[in-house]
Amino acid sequence: MSFELAKHWPETFRHAKKHSPFYRELFRGLKGVPTLPTLPTTDKKTLSERNLDFLCVPRQRIAEIVTTSGTTGKPLLWMLTENDVQRLAVNEKISFTCAGVTARDTVLVAVAMDRCFIAGLAYWQGLRELGCTVVRVGASSALLVLEMIERLQPTAIVAVPSFLRVIADKARETKFDLKNCSVKKAICIGEPIRDHAFQLNPSGHAIESAWGAKVFSTYGVTELANSLCECAAGVGGHLHDEQLYLEILDDAGNAVADGEVGEIVATTFGVEAMPLIRYRTGDCAALFSKKCKCGRTTPRLGPIVGRKNQKLKLKGTSLFPSTLQMVLESTGGVEQFVIIARAESELCDAIEIVICGDVTTTTLREAIQARAKIVPQIRQASRAEIEKLQLPPDARKRRTFVDLR
Repeated sequence: MSFELAKHWPETFRHAKKHSPFYRELFRGLKGVPTLPTLPTTDKKTLSERNLDFLCVPRQRIAEIVTTSGTTGKPLLWMLTENDVQRLAVNEKISFTCAGVTARDTVLVAVAMDRCFIAGLAYWQGLRELGCTVVRVGASSALLVLEMIERLQPTAIVAVPSFLRVIADKARETKFDLKNCSVKKAICIGEPIRDHAFQLNPSGHAIESAWGAKVFSTYGVTELANSLCECAAGVGGHLHDEQLYLEILDDAGNAVADGEVGEIVATTFGVEAMPLIRYRTGDCAALFSKKCKCGRTTPRLGPIVGRKNQKLKLKGTSLFPSTLQMVLESTGGVEQFVIIARAESELCDAIEIVICGDVTTTTLREAIQARAKIVPQIRQASRAEIEKLQLPPDARKRRTFVDLR
């Protein structure tokens, strides 16, 4: 048992069992503090059905209420006390420090602060905690971002990779010299920029090339009020083990070996309002315990290879949407795309890929068949149609995969 687990687990268990209606019921009859792996897991379905039964404090102690994105179901209400908000700020301060951000940096936060979105709040809090100058430009206007770069000379930006590419497209269109601008660090959230071998994927390469900046990958989950950011070595997001404990489990619920891919299962430490114990995130990745090149000894979480419930089934083949995304991003001429999944039968899904750009559907179909061993439907569409699919009116972040199953 790690030092941080031994230190924080007993307090977390007692707090949840005493104050949460859900955990009081789940742990009824248990004596003492059990070892963590012996307890049952919970998942998003349970959280959705028993949402407020996870609350451990009176409502008058709640300082912030956020919601999940709702991409895999009805958005969850997630509540934080003032201490939870401070925990969030400290977490993000540590994450930004991993990426080499310091108090001397001016940082563009190109992430939504509205619609109960936790990410914008978290990054703003963390950067303020670190002492940075923060510019909250949001994610709605590429032109506004370019204007703020020109006027303020920021040194870093926090954004979703697809939006960074939209900004790069706008820079080319307006003859803005993005590659030689002041921004030298791009903290990428919400979408992968590395493959399973820690190499930059096509999106990561495109951003580094267009921006002339070093990219950093992150992983975060609203319900955990926590994120992991990689350091300059680029070999996984560093775990803040005083705040979070991670397990990687296979489909049968057994722990996998170090470096093997499985589902991320998380237990939060230091959370007052809504602690979580052995929460199945639905995300699949590997955990690495070997000491990092940067000298840190905390475990590192590898790139997310996909969501467990998004795995596609096509005539005997199973794959994650990320496989198709990498092919699309590495195929010349593809400017924008959306992958749409529909249920064809209980054993097979129908996949449609909607693209715009200077590439034929035949060329793209051959590239996908060579890499992914499947032949999906492909059609050309206007940039406006794809924009609507990527960012519908009620969405808070862009999406390249639309699951209609």
